[in-house]
Amino acid sequence: MLATALVLVAALLHAAWNTLIKFSGERLLVVAYMDSVALLFVALALGFVALPPLEIWPWILASAAFELLYRYLLIQAYRVGDLGLVYPLMRGLSPLVVLALTFMFAGETLATQQVIGILLIPFGMLCLLWQGGGGERLPWSMLPVVALIGLCIGCYTFIDGHALRRWSHPLDYLVWVTLFSAWPFPLLALVSKRPAFMRFWREQWRLGLAVGFCVLFSYALVLWAMQLGSIAEAAALREISVILVVLFGMRYLKEPFGLPRLLACGLVLVGMLVMKS
Repeated sequence: MLATALVLVAALLHAAWNTLIKFSGERLLVVAYMDSVALLFVALALGFVALPPLEIWPWILASAAFELLYRYLLIQAYRVGDLGLVYPLMRGLSPLVVLALTFMFAGETLATQQVIGILLIPFGMLCLLWQGGGGERLPWSMLPVVALIGLCIGCYTFIDGHALRRWSHPLDYLVWVTLFSAWPFPLLALVSKRPAFMRFWREQWRLGLAVGFCVLFSYALVLWAMQLGSIAEAAALREISVILVVLFGMRYLKEPFGLPRLLACGLVLVGMLVMKS
């Protein structure tokens, strides 16, 4: 029950920070500011966390690499697609990736209803390919990008979950992964958009702080939840954020809510209920 509650709160925060990034016209600057907040956090926390064992370092570096690629691709995808289309498509694939990796490498046992519930989520996302999900169609050239984002999410989720099976210190793990994943985008913004980045710090610092808080806190909650329970189930339950993002997109970005998005949200909800039945 605690793991489920943690994942649901994390989903709300994850939906919030993705909405804020899509809402901003300067997505690179928002991500750079978000990572700057994360770097500030880890700088303050480094003196209070343990140094990971040697065998954990490959997991930390691999997770950081997938997260960096995920951020870069996310910026590209949000430039051309609706929040309520891009986000569900990329998030819907990740539980399938985690499930496949779990069966192939982890030997984790899942009940039949858990597997069925997890599979309902990506099937729900297929509804969004029908008539552009009820809004503007995503260019076909972007579908591989969205699929690669889902692959990145699934891979770093699996990596994080199994790293914590080997080293059960979620806060310490969060700090070290963030240390390696949070510096490239601030550096890129300083080099390529220094005046705009400095102006963003002065004029939109509240937005940056809000996104940074949501990212760090949602990540910490998911790590904690995966330590407590099934990695594949935690990854799937987190996709309640799909429903929240579609609603946020409709409310704050004036995106349409057509039948395909309704069906996608419905299948996500049914999948969650089946998993927890």
